[in-house]
Amino acid sequence: MFSLKKWAVSASAACLLLSLSVAPLFSQAAAEQKQPQAKTKAEYDAYMLLYNEGAPAKKVDLAVKFLADHPETEFKMFVYQMQIDSYARLGNVDKVVETGEKFSSDFPQADNNTKKFVMQRMMTSYQQKNDFAKTVEYGDKLLAIDPKDLPSLLTLSSILPERLPPEEKRQERAAQLDKALDYSNRAKAEIEALQKPTQITDEQWTTEKNKLLATVNSSIGLVHLNKKEYDKASKQYEISTNLTKTNPIDFYRLGIAYTFLARNMAKELNELVAAMNQAQTELQNAQDAAVKDEKEKKLLELKAKSQDSEKHFPEMRDKAIDSLAKSVYLKGVTEAQARTELERLYKSKNNNTLDGIDTLIAQAGESLKRPAQ
Repeated sequence: MFSLKKWAVSASAACLLLSLSVAPLFSQAAAEQKQPQAKTKAEYDAYMLLYNEGAPAKKVDLAVKFLADHPETEFKMFVYQMQIDSYARLGNVDKVVETGEKFSSDFPQADNNTKKFVMQRMMTSYQQKNDFAKTVEYGDKLLAIDPKDLPSLLTLSSILPERLPPEEKRQERAAQLDKALDYSNRAKAEIEALQKPTQITDEQWTTEKNKLLATVNSSIGLVHLNKKEYDKASKQYEISTNLTKTNPIDFYRLGIAYTFLARNMAKELNELVAAMNQAQTELQNAQDAAVKDEKEKKLLELKAKSQDSEKHFPEMRDKAIDSLAKSVYLKGVTEAQARTELERLYKSKNNNTLDGIDTLIAQAGESLKRPAQ
């Protein structure tokens, strides 16, 4: 129910992350090693032409030609990096992973910053290819190099609760959810520690940071949703939907969490009514004064619990309706599912009629446009 392939963080947030985390083409560690040398002036000139080219498509062509003309070049590692970066800019994910795999095979001795530069783009490209196993593989490799690598933490915390083992593999599911929760909490700590880049405004920074935090809270919410911890899930989705009010999936899942909370309260209320009836019968049949006092006390406790459930059930149902209406308004991949659940709840509240539901959806949409109080 909860796996909707919500794989990636927003495009702008992902771009921000890469701008904050990429390694230079010539890292400090590489600079401290023996510097590559051109064997001929022709090789040097060709390399400088490639290095100075700014257009990704032209840079790719020059890189391919350079490697063909100079197969024994000492610059191969740097040419691979330029190819990978250019292919990534062009959106050619197949070439990114193909060249990245060559890089990994040919240069296992590369320094960690250079490996991070390549692996981040490979992880992103495998994610875009919808290759879950490879995305996780490279995310884990990145975190082995740098346990605080934020792109990896965000990516893995987002996809791990989306692609769970089947229900019958309980231990594997539980382990994967725990892993996702750990990565999410680590990602949140890293986001909180980020410093604002000088090239963007305070307002832009707040917006981008909120998107990242919303992604993390959404991931934590999905972990709890899959664990059937609906109260914890609703709290996390309340945070994510307050930070970013444009994600229909988060509103849908918030609505589902509240739906289950309301359903559990309705079940509890039915059980309390049955228990009160039983307690009332026992009280009427009691002969001993002490037993009567005990039964009366139990009945009062049950009535208090029943009144509490009667109060909170409609609150949870109304919150579910509001969240699902917002999801429907925002459309997206959850629109049909959200509308089905919304109509079921709306009819249960309104004498089995859908009259006024379109007005409700419109009002829910308008509330998303109002600034936070």
